[in-house]
Amino acid sequence: MCIDTYKRLMSMKNRKLFFLFLQLLFFVSLTSMAQPGSIKKAADATFTLTTFMADGSILASTNGFFISTDGVAIGPWKPFVGADKAVVVDAKGQKHNVECLLGANEIYDIAKFQVDGKTISGSLSATVSAPETVWIAVAPKSGSAVKAEVSSVEKFMDKYNYAILKSAATEKMNGAPVVNERGQIIGIFNAGGTSQSATDANYAKDFVVKGLSQNDVALRQSNIRVGLPNSLEESVVALMLSSEKPVGTHEALINDFIVKFPQANEGYYAKANLLVAQNDLVNADKVLQEEVNKATSKDEAHYNYARIVYLNSVNNANADKLKAAGWSLDKALNEVGKAIAIKSLEVYRHLQAQVIFAKGDYAKAYTEFDALTKTPFKNPELYLEMAQSRQHLGATDKEILDLLNQSIALCDTPYVATSAPYFLARGQQLEKMGDYRKAMQDYYTYEYFNQGRLGAEFYYMREQCEVKGRLWQQALQDILVASRLDPKEALYPTEAGSLLLRLGKLDAAISAAQQAIQLDSSLPDAYLILGVAQCQNNQKAEGVKNIQKAKELGNAQAETFLQKFK
Repeated sequence: MCIDTYKRLMSMKNRKLFFLFLQLLFFVSLTSMAQPGSIKKAADATFTLTTFMADGSILASTNGFFISTDGVAIGPWKPFVGADKAVVVDAKGQKHNVECLLGANEIYDIAKFQVDGKTISGSLSATVSAPETVWIAVAPKSGSAVKAEVSSVEKFMDKYNYAILKSAATEKMNGAPVVNERGQIIGIFNAGGTSQSATDANYAKDFVVKGLSQNDVALRQSNIRVGLPNSLEESVVALMLSSEKPVGTHEALINDFIVKFPQANEGYYAKANLLVAQNDLVNADKVLQEEVNKATSKDEAHYNYARIVYLNSVNNANADKLKAAGWSLDKALNEVGKAIAIKSLEVYRHLQAQVIFAKGDYAKAYTEFDALTKTPFKNPELYLEMAQSRQHLGATDKEILDLLNQSIALCDTPYVATSAPYFLARGQQLEKMGDYRKAMQDYYTYEYFNQGRLGAEFYYMREQCEVKGRLWQQALQDILVASRLDPKEALYPTEAGSLLLRLGKLDAAISAAQQAIQLDSSLPDAYLILGVAQCQNNQKAEGVKNIQKAKELGNAQAETFLQKFK
């Protein structure tokens, strides 16, 4: 090929490349120019969403958009799963914290949530058709909108649109609003594999938080708290359910409740109890005073005040904290008196009687409890409290047992867990009266309603009753349970050793006594049991030494056994 021919060919190729370049520039320019101004306006409502783990590490990043000027937003749900915190950065670069979740759907991967601060809202469209040109909008700083075509539209839940899209967008744009040429948002963009879609934003907009949303299966996958419902009744349910969640989550919801319903008693009562749990009685008192000042139901406010003060006055061992808060039984009595002066409800009078009992005026307390049994408030607890009052007043065992029988007679049948305390109280009274087998029946009923929640002390108590009733095998089973539940307490293997010795199981008795001594080498009873078991097991020399040790430690029976085995 000659040089001139080569030059001509190269010139032709360069011209083609040049024209191709011009075409590309024109296409880009045309695409940009074809983007309506309304799309750019819709992009002002967009944001980037970042979720974080508890340690501050980033969990996920995605897009989303606002649907109100007060921070209600829509975005993908998946980034929230396992998240402890989330923030959004709006189109202007302003940072907003995600305050709470307002709803979610795993199938459509869509969530509604609340952020702090004022925001720019996008407008939603309830209609979309195929074919239709739409745009996938992002914040101006994140890039340009991407043109898309609606290839088909399906309906779900009868009224919402699910649009199938075709575009050059990638998964990086997931969560972005899909906008029609009028600038209205038709849905949230989702790309996965080869499919692209837009789920109707109105679907997420219509999410409604209810009280039971606190236990929603999807929402429980996130550690970001669920928002409060709009109604007081539903919010009270949410408040109760949130008590099972982490303290920080529960506290945040309480604070929201008080802000949203400042005249309702429930928020103040919950906050005061939370502060009491943190042993902050001074601030708990301030919250209770705030309830009295702000709540509409003044009688309930005084009752709540009285109840918390009463419970802590009888159960809180920290006298200094009680004094600092100004809490006492007299304080509780004064507050419940104020409640009764406003509205004489039986529940208020019951608390008043309980405070009187705690102050030691058993005769007056009994009279008040007895008076309540003649009202619709009549319940098992009243008869238990009457029995306790009469016990302090020197009533006979039969009188006390009759009251406890009436208590159980008023329990709902079939019996449920709330009946358990009354069976325990009657069992203890029957044991005191020497009716060990009937006492055992009540103890086993109590155990049934508290399976897995009872400590070693209960099983030791029941074992002592079984020993009195000469129920040796049952006693041995219970003391072994006690020993397993509290393996550091020497009393239980000592008692087990005594029972095993009584049953003639000498090797096991020796082992139990040795275990007790390992836990506490100062127990004279353990040495006595060990020594006697050894003597009866043909280990006389060693046994006598241990009996002698028991005597040195102060066991009064040791000398008798020394005389027997020497």
